[in-house]
Amino acid sequence: MTNAMLSSSPRAIAIAPRSRASNRDVRAPFSAAPRSRRRNEQDYHSARASGSRRVSVVVAAAAADAKAAEADLPPSDWAKEWRARFDAEKVFHCDKEGACDDKENAALVDFIVAASATLADVPSRFIVVGDGGILESVRPWPKTPRFAELGAKGTCCTLASDDKTFEAHLFLSRVREVALARSERGGRKIYAIRFFGEEAAPMGTVPVPTPKTMMTVVLHGTGEGGEVPAEAVEKWESLAKVLEEKGGKL
Repeated sequence: MTNAMLSSSPRAIAIAPRSRASNRDVRAPFSAAPRSRRRNEQDYHSARASGSRRVSVVVAAAAADAKAAEADLPPSDWAKEWRARFDAEKVFHCDKEGACDDKENAALVDFIVAASATLADVPSRFIVVGDGGILESVRPWPKTPRFAELGAKGTCCTLASDDKTFEAHLFLSRVREVALARSERGGRKIYAIRFFGEEAAPMGTVPVPTPKTMMTVVLHGTGEGGEVPAEAVEKWESLAKVLEEKGGKL
């Protein structure tokens, strides 16, 4: 017990002094530390400057890519719509040969005839949206529209392929407006002709019901990435003037 007490006493612990050789081995010269810090600072600033140059190069490349991508998009004011109103009342109509008569939907008939002559054989996507379904068909625009009087239903316009495997019908008395619209969606340029009818609404409804799309015809892109050929676009754009001449102002 006495031995245990003695072994734990501070006076019983012997501390060996460090030798001169040990001091020389452990300690480094005082002047070496400042030189090391200077080198570290130089390396840090050099690495930081190099990193900044790399970031600048990446930012510049990204800006160039964005500018190139913007060049491929249409200008902000490129999207446009030409729209005209067509009334169902009978009008006094004269054809190119000078023959005149009362003809229902004469202006609309003239526009459809002009559109068919201009866009004949141009690949087009015909779209009809119903309450519960959508029908689409890609066909060349038929060259010659046909018109038939169907009693109370009025004039029916038929756009049909030569082999009759495709037919689209429009009851002209239901058409109130026609629009040519160009837009950009998902990087693609869209050129459309839309035929509008009027929404059914109770008498005296205010405001007037918004026209409802009866049928849409979109130029079908056959080029790379679905691009519409320039020749087809030029033909489509020429119809804007025809629409303004044949239709009434809204």
